[in-house]
Amino acid sequence: VSDLQQNYIRTREYDSLLFGQAISFSPDLYSFWHSSQKRDPGLNLSLFDNKDADGVLESLRQETNDEKRIEEYQKFQGILKKENPAIFLYSRYYLYPTSTNLQGVEVKNINNSSGRFADVNKWFVKTRRVLK
Repeated sequence: VSDLQQNYIRTREYDSLLFGQAISFSPDLYSFWHSSQKRDPGLNLSLFDNKDADGVLESLRQETNDEKRIEEYQKFQGILKKENPAIFLYSRYYLYPTSTNLQGVEVKNINNSSGRFADVNKWFVKTRRVLK
């Protein structure tokens, strides 16, 4: 464990911290933002403490309906915008052009470079019938 991590990040001994994190498309944000995760080994590095946000994060962990989850994510996003516990600097945008001969490619919301291959089993090259 590095000196920075051991003496500053784990102990939360910093005034500001530039930190990067990659999360999945449908993330569990609990460990990053719930007030119970403010201390090590939790990942709430901004020390964010908001009971409304905690409630939304707890709800997101239990909700299985996609439309309701979207509503909850939007509520949480509104709380983050209002409270401003962190400054979001960058979100990677992936663009993967493919040949017009390649069919069946539907690259939708991906959050890392390997995600572009998620449906590779559906890809195919244009074919035509040949008489034998």
